[in-house]
Amino acid sequence: MSYYPVMLNLKNRKVLFVGGGWETEHKVRGLLEAGADLTLLSPYQHPELDALEQDGKVTWLRRGFEAGDLAGVWLVMSHTKDKADNLAIYAEAEARGVLCNSVDDPERCSLILPSVVRRGDLIIGISTSGTAPALGVRIKQKLNLEYGEEYTEFLAILRSMRSSITAGFASFDLRKKLWYDLMDSNALQLVKDGQPIEARAEIKRGVLAQREACKLTPCKGCTPQNCAVFSKPEMNL
Repeated sequence: MSYYPVMLNLKNRKVLFVGGGWETEHKVRGLLEAGADLTLLSPYQHPELDALEQDGKVTWLRRGFEAGDLAGVWLVMSHTKDKADNLAIYAEAEARGVLCNSVDDPERCSLILPSVVRRGDLIIGISTSGTAPALGVRIKQKLNLEYGEEYTEFLAILRSMRSSITAGFASFDLRKKLWYDLMDSNALQLVKDGQPIEARAEIKRGVLAQREACKLTPCKGCTPQNCAVFSKPEMNL
């Protein structure tokens, strides 16, 4: 089967997690980190989740799945101990147009989950389309070695500057060139070497150098009246 890869925005969306499997705690925490409005169905003990329920971060119904549980739900994830439960969950999800993931049961899924490498805003998904998940895990292990924690801090710096860069350059083509130039700069290496302040300064120098270049050679159609480089001489970086 050929899948179309996407990233889901779960913020404030109603998600139902039918739990019981060995990864219930891990997957529930991941959904909460994504901002989901989460309800957990599970008659089993999950000690690591007790505090989340007490803090009101998750609604926990201590029972199994029942018909009608998917009313108003946007996404359901089934991680039950008995795969036979997946049939009823998937059937109702299909009838209601609810996205459905049944862990390790791709025949009863409208979406499957990749192995993931996370470094702050960097998310790398690896999938073998359900054929050999173990291969995805091995690739993930290699990527974990290649992409270190420096990417977390590097992207945090870029995120803090992104709106100013967008406002400071009206031309999409110019912004595109600038972003690639910043990726090819020494800033990431500086972060890796434990010098985040110097990395930010390197990025700032690159941005300001591009603005000066614009003043010397304006883009086609740019004038002091319509160009952000001239109309916004100061940038908050």
